[in-house]
Amino acid sequence: MVADLQSANGTFVNDLRVASADLHPGDKLRIGSTVVELVSASLPDTRMARALTTTSLNLVAEPRGQTVVRRAVDPNKLEFLSKVFTHDSALLESAQRYLSTLQNVSDVLSRATGVEALFDSVLSAILEVTKGGRAAILMRAAEAPSDADVNVVAVRTLTGGGSVGTMILSRTVVQDVLDQGISTFTHDALHDERYGAGESIVRQRIRSVMCAPMRTTDEILGVLYVDSRSVHAFTEAQLELLAAIGNQAGTALHRTRLLADVEKLFLDVMKAIAAIIDAKDGYTHRHSERVAAFAVRLAGQLGWSPDECSALELSGLLHDVGKIGVSDAILNKPGKLTAEEFAEVRRHPGHGAAILSNIQSVKVAKLLPGVMYHHERWDGTGYPEGLRGEDIPIFGRVLAVADFIDALTSDRAYRASRSIDEVVARIQEEAGRMFDPRVVEAAVALHEKGELALPVAAGPSLR
Repeated sequence: MVADLQSANGTFVNDLRVASADLHPGDKLRIGSTVVELVSASLPDTRMARALTTTSLNLVAEPRGQTVVRRAVDPNKLEFLSKVFTHDSALLESAQRYLSTLQNVSDVLSRATGVEALFDSVLSAILEVTKGGRAAILMRAAEAPSDADVNVVAVRTLTGGGSVGTMILSRTVVQDVLDQGISTFTHDALHDERYGAGESIVRQRIRSVMCAPMRTTDEILGVLYVDSRSVHAFTEAQLELLAAIGNQAGTALHRTRLLADVEKLFLDVMKAIAAIIDAKDGYTHRHSERVAAFAVRLAGQLGWSPDECSALELSGLLHDVGKIGVSDAILNKPGKLTAEEFAEVRRHPGHGAAILSNIQSVKVAKLLPGVMYHHERWDGTGYPEGLRGEDIPIFGRVLAVADFIDALTSDRAYRASRSIDEVVARIQEEAGRMFDPRVVEAAVALHEKGELALPVAAGPSLR
């Protein structure tokens, strides 16, 4: 019997291409340019001797440990494509499918905004193209890059599940992939000496395994792994494709990490700015942090998305950044402000928006309405523009309530803080005058659930 393992050139019996076929005496088997005729052992001695001396093909039993394909694959050059002949429609169809997969993977990974989404996209693509039973991504710790520090960080099965119990992996294989950048698969893990946990392999019925590095141009970040319960489940063409996906995934992961680092740096800088402003005003220690926290709780109650909540939180952190343009003497005055002094304070929303608008960023542009309009009132008597009702941007309406809550639940030089019960009652009184009634409803609902008050509050001034 002969079986073709999805070879590039195909296997032909009597000039007919076959996936598998039973051979009979007289059949001619063609592999590439080599033609072999099957002869019966019952032939006359002279003809059998001639057959044995004219063929160079030896069929031998595969010894243990020789079920492995181990290759250094250039992920930018798929060798199997060079073997495609235009007259072979099956090969062209296969090549088209693989190239389409790579294009789709590239498109999905370019849009992945987080590591988890990226991993899920990679595993889905691997299973789609290989039809393996399960796929996994292994990563090693950057601070200690050795095989001992490799962990399975994401798993997916062909049926969509993400929990498949213990993953039986070969440290020898993983080490090979990580250290040498070698892509490898075994046709039959049961007869592969590198899989020492034989009983576990048998118990899980794993037969075919394929691994490729997940890499950037400079380093190998981890390993892409896929297995199957079928013998000879994978081909060298699929191994090349897995290596190409690993190259794309590594680049996308590196980009995602860089973006996360930039995002963290951006947030740290914004928090530092907020801390500077709070330190400038003697009554507002950590006021901006608490306003941001109150605002996020209100937004969550209103059903906002995580992205919207993140933008609002940043707007809350920076809502008073304009106070950098207000005199310290005014900000730290213990008594009542004069009309001129209060007029100066009323300019801080405009100062803040002007300062932040110099930062050319979509993220900053989204938070500007909260900075500019958090002192507007629902009835139109607020500042700086006297906007009314829903003409006030929603960030401004939510931050107005959050700012009010933190101011009244914190101590000031000339009065003590009020209880959260008193503050919520006051907010309800001002619904439709100072505040958007829907935001007030959200605050009341949170308070009734015991989720509005923050653990600590001390020191801000509402101006």
